[in-house]
Amino acid sequence: MATLKEIATKVNVSITTVSRVLNNDTSLSVGPDVRKKIIKTATTMGYKTPRNRVRLKSNFKLNIAIIHWNAIDDDTNSHYLLAKRSIDQLSIKSNVNTLHLYKEDGEYNIDILESIDGLICIGKFSRNHILSFEKVSKNIVFIDSSPNESKFDSVMFDLNASVREILSTLIDRGYKKIGYIGGVEEISLTVKLGRKRELIFRDYLFQKNMLESKYIHIGSMTSESGYKLMKKILEKSEKAEVYVCSNDSIALGALRAINEAGLNVPKDIGIIGFNNEDMSEYTFPPLTSVDVNGQFIGEQALISLLERIEGRNIPIKKIIPTKIIFRQSIK
Repeated sequence: MATLKEIATKVNVSITTVSRVLNNDTSLSVGPDVRKKIIKTATTMGYKTPRNRVRLKSNFKLNIAIIHWNAIDDDTNSHYLLAKRSIDQLSIKSNVNTLHLYKEDGEYNIDILESIDGLICIGKFSRNHILSFEKVSKNIVFIDSSPNESKFDSVMFDLNASVREILSTLIDRGYKKIGYIGGVEEISLTVKLGRKRELIFRDYLFQKNMLESKYIHIGSMTSESGYKLMKKILEKSEKAEVYVCSNDSIALGALRAINEAGLNVPKDIGIIGFNNEDMSEYTFPPLTSVDVNGQFIGEQALISLLERIEGRNIPIKKIIPTKIIFRQSIK
């Protein structure tokens, strides 16, 4: 079976151009004659895209490692879990072995990664960790971070657009006082998970002349933190009309505190979450949340890694859109 590199050599174009044409990237500026020549050459040489190779069960055997930023029992990012499951499922179908590596006492035991063809790194990582990963393989794809766009592939959801869409929707629905309940987890001295969501929130409302810092509350990424922060909020005489939570776990804790206080959601206070976890539609009331398609993100990460292993050396960054799932927790 032909490789991207062989097709690129035959047509006299770059490997990236071949990859984007064969994956139907309509944003690529390439002439129709070149596009037809690439497709014809690929067909003649028997090339199959990574997506089709997955479906057809390719005969080659690869070993890849999936490296997780979080602990093995950490479920605060459900789209990470979906991405992991998607990679595992597609890897089995495409005859690829997967090994999962988690932090132990803040470090990764990369010595166990022998004969690895590539890495998929899920989450945020420090510079030192990334340098250690490069010693294992140069074929690396990051999910939910893009530490070096000139070197690594990455697959991310559009966080900026997601937060801005949430706020635009709330404003359109008549909310004037909008609050934020977030969490920050320190990956390293320079990498802090959750901070970016707050910054986008602040920037958007500042531009609308609606930012009230007194309505912003930061703790950790847990339900317990959401519960405690909302309890403190309810003790104050003035509070926001609706609170954007940086994940569904925080939103769940906030909902519990509001319900215990005998207040009505969304009549007294609105709540919106992020990640659209399985439990979101079963809360009281059902939680409006942002759906991050973790399954598709995982699939795209594996496809990118297979292309890198195959010879594409120009990095690609994929941005996956999100969608608000409307339920009864906001007006």
